[in-house]
This record gives sequence, C-alpha cells and structure tokens, in this order.
Amino acid sequence: MTPMPDSLDATWTHAWARLLAGARGRSDPFHQGVLASVSYEGPEARYAVLRAVDPAAGTVAFHTDGRSPKVAQFQTDPRVAWCFFGHGEQVRLSGRVSLHTSDVDADAAWSASGRSARQNYAGANAPGTGVAEPGEGGPPSLRSSPLDAAGLAQARSRFVFARIQVQSLDWLSLSAAGHCRALFDRGDDRWDARWLTP
Repeated sequence: MTPMPDSLDATWTHAWARLLAGARGRSDPFHQGVLASVSYEGPEARYAVLRAVDPAAGTVAFHTDGRSPKVAQFQTDPRVAWCFFGHGEQVRLSGRVSLHTSDVDADAAWSASGRSARQNYAGANAPGTGVAEPGEGGPPSLRSSPLDAAGLAQARSRFVFARIQVQSLDWLSLSAAGHCRALFDRGDDRWDARWLTP
C-alpha cells in the first residue's frame, strides 16, 4: 500500500503521479474518469480516457471525435470538470479545455494512437446519431480490414486532441485510518495549496 503524503508538496506530487500512471496504464483506475461539461440543457457527464498529463504545465488531455456534441459544448463554454477514483483516492480537476485539430499537438497525438484508437473516428455517423440497429454507422470493428489511406485521412480529419488547462485540483484520500483532503488552485504565478476538511 502506498503511504499517504504528509505535506501539501508531497500531496501535489502524489496526485500528479496518480494521473501520470492513469495516462500510461490501461488497467490503472485513473485511466478513465468522468468528464463533465456544460450544455444548454445543463451539465452533461461521460467517461473519457486520460491520454496525456503534464504536471509542469498543469495540463491533462483526452481525444474525441470532432463531430461529437460535446465539442460544440466546449466551443460554447470551455469550462469542464474531470473526476477520477481509484486506490481509495479521488482526484477532481476543473479547468478550461482547448481543442486541437490540425496542429502539431493533434498530429503528435494521432501519430501515437494505435489502430483501434484511430478506427474510433472512422464511423459514418457522428457520435449520438439515432440509428435503427445497434452499432449502425459506428466505427468499424477490429475484425474489419485496416483502414486504407482514404479512410485514415477521413478519420484523422475527425480526430480532436483536447487539452485541459487545470485551474483546480482537489485530492481526497478515503481511509479507515482517517480521511485526508487537499485543494490546489492555480494562481497568477504559482499554485495555492491548503488542507480541507474531508
């Protein structure tokens, strides 16, 4: 069992280490978290895969389909929250998302993606489109032939690298030995940190 951090600096390092492990490990509980955005009808939440973490910059990232309704939500209101839980710990992030479609960041993320990830953007229909049959219009299965050059180019045109500039990180440890919570808020030139009642 990982010992719990005993200072705000150690907690900061520990929380980002959890996120880094989530981005790197498919079986890590922090690999996916519940991402919430704002729509005209109120808050919307869904799971998203943690793809990149930069503790020095205070950013995290995920991939999405540019045709997804959440992309329009981000363009209207870029405020998001992302919640992760595992190892008896919760990390809640809030910040603003920026969308990258045809720049070096998007190109690098696309290049690092495997076949199954790339095929997610090859579906005929936009995510959330009503259909008559299960799976209709969605991405091809891995049993399908690999995408040809035209299919790959079309899938790439739909791929979005979404980076969140974290403004707040709320870490909570739940333990029989005692709960512990800390909050980190981005200031002008540093992060403000304080303990909170769990």
